[in-house]
Amino acid sequence: MYRRMIGWSSLSILGTFLVLCLISPVILPHSPTDIVALPLQPPGDRHWLGTNELGQDLLCRVLAGGQNSIMVGLVGAGLATLIGTALGMIAGYFGGRIDQFLSRLTDVIIAVPVFPLLIILSAYYALSLHALGLIMGALGWCPCARIVRAQALSLSQWPFVQGVRAMGAGHIYILGHYILPFVLPLSLVKFIFALQGYLLMGVGLGFIGLGGAQTIDWGWILNHAFTSGGLSMGCWWWFLAPVGAIVATSLSIAMIGYSLEQRHEPLSGGRNRWSVP
Repeated sequence: MYRRMIGWSSLSILGTFLVLCLISPVILPHSPTDIVALPLQPPGDRHWLGTNELGQDLLCRVLAGGQNSIMVGLVGAGLATLIGTALGMIAGYFGGRIDQFLSRLTDVIIAVPVFPLLIILSAYYALSLHALGLIMGALGWCPCARIVRAQALSLSQWPFVQGVRAMGAGHIYILGHYILPFVLPLSLVKFIFALQGYLLMGVGLGFIGLGGAQTIDWGWILNHAFTSGGLSMGCWWWFLAPVGAIVATSLSIAMIGYSLEQRHEPLSGGRNRWSVP
C-alpha cells in the first residue's frame, strides 16, 4: 500500500508536469525566446520564476526545455527497452549458439562508456539532443536484455510453454503469446529507470554545451546561467528554476520505478511473484 501511494502520487506529479510542458505554447502568452520584462527580475506576480539576463521569462523557458529534456529520455529509454526486450527474449528462448552470440555481444556493448562517447560524437558531428537520445538507446539496451534473457530462459522451460511447443506452435507465436506478456512488466520497470538515467544524461550534455545551440533544454538553461555569471550576481532563481524541474521530474520517475520494482521484479521477495494465470 505504501509503495502504491508513492507510485500514484509520483505519477500524478509527473503527468501534470508533462501536460504543462506540452500545452505551454497554448497557455503561456509568449514564447521562451521573447523579451518580456527587465533583465534579472526575481520571481513575482507577473513572472513566477523570474527572468534571465535578456529579460526572457524563465517559466516559459523551463517548460519549453522540459519538452526536449524529457523527450531525450523517452527516446533513449524507449529504444533501449525495445532492443533489450527483443534480444533478451530471443537469447533466452532459443538458447544455444544464439544465446552465446547475443550474450557475448551484450558483454562487448555494455563495456562501452556511453557518456564519454556521446561527448566525442557531439563535439565532432554537432549532433542534436534527439540524435544523442537515439545513440543512448542504441548503446543502452544491455541491462534490459540481460534480465529479460534470464526470465525468458526460465519461462522457456515451463511445462505450459513446452506443451504448446509440442503441439506444433511456431516460435513467433510462443514468443508473442506466452513469453512477451510475462516479461513486459519487467521491461516496464527497466524503462522507468532508463528514462531517469537518460534524462539526466541529456541534462549533463546540455550543461557542458552539447546537443545543439538552438535547442532549449534544462541543461542548456543551467549552462547559460553559469556562463552568464548568474552565480556571481546572486541570481538564485536563474538556477533554482531548472534545478527544481530536474529534481522534481527525476525524483518522480525514481519513485514510480520504486513502486513498480517489488511488484514486477521476479527475483524479489515480494508477494507478487511470477505465476501462470
